[in-house]
Amino acid sequence: MIEHLRRTGLAGHILDGPRGPAGIVKAGVIELAHAADAAITPFYTSADRAWYFNSWDSFFLPKPFAKVVISFGEMIKPSPRVDADSFERRRCELEKIMSSGMRIKPSR
Repeated sequence: MIEHLRRTGLAGHILDGPRGPAGIVKAGVIELAHAADAAITPFYTSADRAWYFNSWDSFFLPKPFAKVVISFGEMIKPSPRVDADSFERRRCELEKIMSSGMRIKPSR
């Protein structure tokens, strides 16, 4: 993924990982951005009509002819890692930014 991101400038990463909990940002996205010298661009999706699954992340599938909106936040360029505390502060800042645009709030 790092090589792909360096080569194309594009990659997608689910911030709360494959198993959640929902809205809790894992360290991988920041590590990926550092490794590829890339920026993080938060984005959010919503639909006016959808089927919602009974899953940890409330996965949804838009219904036919639903209006789907994808919105983007400001690009974030993570500063280099100095120590574990500064890395955790950056992770929490990203989590706060992401949760402000999410339909589901973190379950901490």
